[in-house]
Amino acid sequence: MLSLVAIEYLFALLVLIVFTNRYVLGSLLRISDRRTSAEFSQDPPIWPTVAIVVPVYNEGEHVLKTAASFEALDYPRDRIQAVFIDDVSTDDTYEHLLTVARTYPWMKVIRNEKNVGKRIGIKNAVLKTHTDLILSVDSDVIVDKDALRHLVRHLYTADVDAAGGCVFVSNADVNWLTRMQAVKYWIGYQFLKNVENHFSHIMCLSGCLTLYRRAALLAVDHDVEKRTFLGEDVKYGEDRFLTRKLVERGHKTRLCFEARCFTKAPASFAGYISQQLRWRRSNIVDFITALPHLGRFHPFVVVHYVSMALLLLFYPLTLAAQVARLGFVIPMIEHALLVTVFALAYELNKHKLPHMARTSGLWFMSMAFVFPVMYLTLTPLALATLGTSSWETRAPAKKKPVTAIVAKAG
Repeated sequence: MLSLVAIEYLFALLVLIVFTNRYVLGSLLRISDRRTSAEFSQDPPIWPTVAIVVPVYNEGEHVLKTAASFEALDYPRDRIQAVFIDDVSTDDTYEHLLTVARTYPWMKVIRNEKNVGKRIGIKNAVLKTHTDLILSVDSDVIVDKDALRHLVRHLYTADVDAAGGCVFVSNADVNWLTRMQAVKYWIGYQFLKNVENHFSHIMCLSGCLTLYRRAALLAVDHDVEKRTFLGEDVKYGEDRFLTRKLVERGHKTRLCFEARCFTKAPASFAGYISQQLRWRRSNIVDFITALPHLGRFHPFVVVHYVSMALLLLFYPLTLAAQVARLGFVIPMIEHALLVTVFALAYELNKHKLPHMARTSGLWFMSMAFVFPVMYLTLTPLALATLGTSSWETRAPAKKKPVTAIVAKAG
């Protein structure tokens, strides 16, 4: 077994590789991209038809805001349709969806007969539509009015099969936790995907806002039909799994920085822990199941992907060694130095965000404490609970009778 000293040296090497890839090489590649904004702003000769697919589970009245953002989209109305798929919500979500269908006749509501998860919900909706493109949107998201046009332009100009937008926080100033996450989301989309983006190998496009060619989704239909791990159906990490399957089959994926959407960040610590635990499980399961297919990815992306996965696993061990030898203060100081740089970067750029997604970069300083605690506790817990299949996005509510219903106004 590796000694703690050997683990710390390995961790230092991984940090160097990740830092060089993500923040140095990634930023240089983004700056050196010769494709100009003018190229990506060219309209296609004919706007393609788009189906907006929204898997919904226990989202309550927020679906009304999501639908309203669709109504405001700057896109030819005769070229789009919207489909909300209620995955047997146990609260009042379905009633609000019926209000959506009555208010906006061009939006349709479908209720599943049983809970199937986001992946299968999107799959079934794709099979029932016949549009050129599929736009996946999460049910708690507000889409920027220009987002769809930007994604369509990017998809065709860059000649890729899937293009995702940037996700920011819509409830930034609720409390310290949402303020911290508002900065974290901005950092994630400005720095963390640049290497993958340069090679059109984004490994995880968020379900919050991603545009797919319908043909590409049909090509991986068999892959997403059944997803299990340790003998259990897996319903978390659907976005990451779907994107990776596309890349494995040779499809190109990119991030469009001009397309934006806004999602609710967890405002309670319990909700935040649940989200982070789910994301860690997703990262670990994705890495394990991707190992046989690494040869299908671009070599630079493989280095980036593997180093990130190993960092996730070795980070808790290194933190534990530091805490045992030096106490918790030293790790906090190390993290404080790093998050200060990102907080300053956010402060210099936050004016580009709308007020609902804007806060003070100083709140990101709390990550100096939260980050090491999360890694010390949640990564081991995620490893111990990889077989769970829950959505884990909302607290359970009183269950209502389930019926398969299709509602359409007009």
